[in-house]
Amino acid sequence: MTQRPDREGNGRPPLVSVGIPVFNGENYLDEAIRSVRSQTLTDLELVIADNASTDRTEQICRDHAAEDPRIVYLRNERNLGAIPNYNRTFDQARGRYFKWLAHDDRILPGYLAATTAALEADSSAVLCNSLVEYIGRNGQRLANYESVLADADLPSPSARFATLVLRSHSVVDIFATFRRAAWLGNRKGSFHGEDRAFLAYMALKGRLIHVNEPLNQMREHPNRYTRAVRSSRDRLSWHDTSKRGQLSFPTLRLFAEYAKIVRNVPMPAAERRRCRLVLARWWFTNYNLIRAGVDLASVALPELVSVAENVKTRLLGAAPGHTFVDADRRLAGAEPDSSGKSDK
Repeated sequence: MTQRPDREGNGRPPLVSVGIPVFNGENYLDEAIRSVRSQTLTDLELVIADNASTDRTEQICRDHAAEDPRIVYLRNERNLGAIPNYNRTFDQARGRYFKWLAHDDRILPGYLAATTAALEADSSAVLCNSLVEYIGRNGQRLANYESVLADADLPSPSARFATLVLRSHSVVDIFATFRRAAWLGNRKGSFHGEDRAFLAYMALKGRLIHVNEPLNQMREHPNRYTRAVRSSRDRLSWHDTSKRGQLSFPTLRLFAEYAKIVRNVPMPAAERRRCRLVLARWWFTNYNLIRAGVDLASVALPELVSVAENVKTRLLGAAPGHTFVDADRRLAGAEPDSSGKSDK
C-alpha cells in the first residue's frame, strides 16, 4: 500500500512525519506503530519501509494501514540494508518535522506534541528529543538516560560540534524530532558511526534542545544491531547489502565525514577554524587512534573489532547509555530472544 494519507482531502502536508524502517520486526512492530497512532498530536503521517521481511511484518503493516489513512506502507523488493531503508523513509516524508522510530522502540502519547512545540517555539533550534527511558524486551522499565543535548544547547556552532564529537555518549538522539528542511539533500552514510555524523551535522545547523521528560522509550535486548553485529564486515553489509564483502574502515570514514561537514556547512570563518581544532583533538579522545588501528588490523582479523570492544568494556565499563542489557537479561530470566536483528 503506497497511497498517500490525505485526511483533509486537500493534499496539505502533515506537521510531522515519523519513519519506521523495519526488517523482520514482528516481535515489537505492532507496539511501535500503535505508539505513533496514539499520539496526542494527530497531524502526522507514518511512513513504514519494509526491507523485504520474511515474517509477519508485512501483514502487521497492511492491517494498520487499512485502519489508518495516515500510514504509508512501502515494501522493498529485496533487503537493501538498514541505511538505504532509513533514507527511504525520510525521502518519502512530507512533514515540516521528521522523526525516525526503530521498530522495537516506542514513544509515549505526548512525545510528538512536546518536541514539535519546543521546535515551533524556537526557530534557532533544529532538533529536539526528550529524556530516553530504556525498557527491556518485555517492556519493563530499566533506567532513564539523559543524552548530551542538555550540554549541547549552546549559541556557538563549534561548541555544539565539540560536545557531539568529543563527548562519549550513546547516539540516542538520532531518534529525535528534527526540522526536515535542515536535512533535505543529505543522505545517511552506509558505515558504522554514521549516526554520529548526522548529529554533528545538525549541531552545526542549529541549536539542539531537549524536553526534560522521559517520553521516548528505547528497547534494550540482545538482538539490537549494536549487540548482535560485531565484526567489521558484518557491520558494513548490515548497513548496506550492496557493500557485502567490501573492506570497511569506519573510524577513518567518520573522520572524513566530520571534515566534509565542517568544510561544507556555512558558518563564520572563526567558527570553522574552531571546528578544525576540534577535529585535531578528536584523534586523541575516546581511543579514536586505537580504533583506527583496530579497523586496519580487522582486514585480516574481522572479529578483532568485537574482541577489542569486549576488552574495553571489561577494563573501562560500558559507554554511556549502554549499561542496561544485563538488567534486561536478569529481569527476563535470561531467556533467549527469538527475534531477528534489530534495525538499530
